Amino acid sequence: MKKRIAVLAMAVLLAVSFSTTAALAAPVSPFVDLSADHWSFPYVSELHAQGVVAGDPEGTFRGTDPVTWGETFKLILLGIGVEEPQRVPDTHWAYCYVQPALDNRLVYSFDEMYLDGIPTRLDVARMAARALDLTDISGETPYVDCDDGYVVELYEKGIMEGVLEADGNRYFYPDQSIVREEIATIVWRMMNVDYTAGMFRYNNYWLDKLETVQPTTYTPEQFGNDDKDRVTYSGGFYARGIDVSGHKQEIDWQAVASDGIDFAIIRAGNRLYGKDSSGAVCEDSWFDRNMQGAIAAGMDVGAYFFSNAITVEEAIEEADFFLAKLEPYRQYINYPVVCDWEFLGGAQSRAYGVDAKIITECVAAFCQRVKEAGYMPMYYFNEYCGYVKFDLSKLTEYDGWFAEYASKPSSIYNFQMWQFSSKGKVAGISSDVDMNLCFVAYPNARRWAPTVNPGMPQPSPSPSPSPSVEPTPPPTQYLNPVMP
Repeated sequence: MKKRIAVLAMAVLLAVSFSTTAALAAPVSPFVDLSADHWSFPYVSELHAQGVVAGDPEGTFRGTDPVTWGETFKLILLGIGVEEPQRVPDTHWAYCYVQPALDNRLVYSFDEMYLDGIPTRLDVARMAARALDLTDISGETPYVDCDDGYVVELYEKGIMEGVLEADGNRYFYPDQSIVREEIATIVWRMMNVDYTAGMFRYNNYWLDKLETVQPTTYTPEQFGNDDKDRVTYSGGFYARGIDVSGHKQEIDWQAVASDGIDFAIIRAGNRLYGKDSSGAVCEDSWFDRNMQGAIAAGMDVGAYFFSNAITVEEAIEEADFFLAKLEPYRQYINYPVVCDWEFLGGAQSRAYGVDAKIITECVAAFCQRVKEAGYMPMYYFNEYCGYVKFDLSKLTEYDGWFAEYASKPSSIYNFQMWQFSSKGKVAGISSDVDMNLCFVAYPNARRWAPTVNPGMPQPSPSPSPSPSVEPTPPPTQYLNPVMP
C-alpha cells in the first residue's frame, strides 16, 4: 500500500489553523500572485507547507497556467508520499520523476521528450486514480461528455467534480488541459479525503464491492478431500472434471473416464499474447483428437478458447473461429463453451495497460456470440482478472469459472465452476493436469458425481451409460483423429 504523507485528520487541522489565523491576523500567502481570498488558497498554501508545491523562483504560483507532464508527475508522486528523487545531471528537471511514475502505474509507458507537453484532464484523472490504487471499474458516469471508469471513481470518491453547467448537466471536458490551481486542489484531496471507506483491499488495489454481482454462496467447511486427495464439496451437487490443451499430447480417455472424472473442458485454440507477437489466432492441433476421445469414453464435454482480445472486433473474430471448430461436435457438447481471457506476460503482454472496460466488453461480446450460437457461455477468471481487469457487474448473465489453486475458494463473488489445482493426477494422463469442480447440473449432462447432499433437491439426471455397456460413440468420421 502506498504511503500517503497526510491523513484525514489533516483536514481538521487545516481548518483549525485557518480559523485561528483568521482570528489573530490575516493569513499570508506564500505566493505574490495568490491572494488569501482565492478559492484555491487553502489547498495551495497547505501543499506549499508540506513541500509538495514550490512555485517559481520569482515567488509566483501562476495558478491559471496549464500543468505539464513533468509537473503532474511531481505533484501526484509527492502527494502520495513518494520520496523526492535525486535530479539527474544534464537531463530535463523532471526526468527523475519518469521512473517513479512508471513504478506507481501513473502511466504504462512514457518518452521523456514529452515532459514539457500538456496532459489532458483525462490523462491527469487516470494518473491520479492509478496513484491511489483505484481501478477503472465503477458505476454510471455523472458526466455527459466522459464515461471513463477512472474519472467516475474520482468523482465518487470526492476527488474530482467536473463542472455543473447552466443547462443542468455535469461536464468533465476530458480533452481540455488542467491548470495548476486545479491540480493543487486534486492533490490536496488525494492526501486528505478518506476515499477508501467501504472498499476492500486486493494486492495493490482498492476496490468497491460490486453490489449487483451475486456474493459467494460457498463456505469453507463445505470443502474437504477424498482418499485421492481430490477436493470434495458437501454443499450440494458437484461433478469432477479436468481441462486440457494440446500440451498434454496423448491422453487415454477411457482411463480418464474410469478414474472418477465426469467432464472435460478442451481447448480449441488461442491468440498469441506477447507484445512483440503477431497476435494471431491459432488452433489447438490436438482439439479434434481430444474431443473425439472424450466423447467416445462417454464423458461430458465443453470447450474453451484462450483469448487475448483487446478490441470487440478481435473478440468476435475469436468467437467465430471457436464456433467453427465446435460445429462438428455440437450434439455432444453439454458443458459450457468458455471465453478464457487471461492476463499473462506482464508489461510484455499486448494487453498491458488496456482498460478494464474494454476487456470486459471483449469478454461480453465473445460470450454473447457463443450464446447466439446456441451454446452455454461461460467466462474464466482468477482473483486478479475478476477484481481488477473485469467489471463483473457487466457479465452477470453468464456463468463464471473461477481459478484459484487452493483447498477452499476465496472469491467474494459467486461462480459455477472452480479450477482448484493445476497439479492433479489422473489415470491416462502422463503429466499434471488442471482439476475442476462444477456445481451446476447442466440439463444434458450424462455423468453425475456420486457425492450429493441428500438434503438438497436435485434435478432429475439424464440417463447415464451402464458400467457394463459401452457409451454410444460419435459418428465414424469423428473417430479418425486429426493428427497434430
